[in-house]
Amino acid sequence: MDIQGGELNLAELFSDDNNFPKIKEELRALNHYRVEVGVMIPVGNKSLAFLQMIATVNEFGAEIYPKNGPYLVIPMKDGSFYKLKHVKIPERSFLRDGIDLGMFRINELVERDLSRIMNSELTAYELYEDVGRLIQQRIKDEIKLKVTPHNAPITIENKGKDDPLVDTGALHKSIGCKVIEI
Repeated sequence: MDIQGGELNLAELFSDDNNFPKIKEELRALNHYRVEVGVMIPVGNKSLAFLQMIATVNEFGAEIYPKNGPYLVIPMKDGSFYKLKHVKIPERSFLRDGIDLGMFRINELVERDLSRIMNSELTAYELYEDVGRLIQQRIKDEIKLKVTPHNAPITIENKGKDDPLVDTGALHKSIGCKVIEI
């Protein structure tokens, strides 16, 4: 059954050798899945909880104040320390921007994959896999592309570079996706 070009042959649709029941089942199956994309993979010695905290702080920004004294003590690579009264980490939305700025491509993919389902070339589960992989890649791209706001001078000194969301690469590697049956 070919529905490309807006033509639909009803005799073919209701013949015994059509794929309409399978197509109908796959379209219904679209309501039985969801895709999750985000910080999902522990990397090296970085726990999943730690990487999710780093992602949250960068996604929404944060202000950090000392709890056990008047200063935060920031260790430096050379063994010295900085004392600060507080630290302000600016918002660097890579998760939301990865989706929002890629919405056109995501919509195109869904439209293409729905056509493939209608032509019995793809399953509902595979559509969700495709969407998950695209969003995963968009978020990873956004991590690399996000260069503002710049790192603070102390951070640049410690990291040796001004690459706000990249230090060891663990955050980038932690981005995963999975399709969940609901």
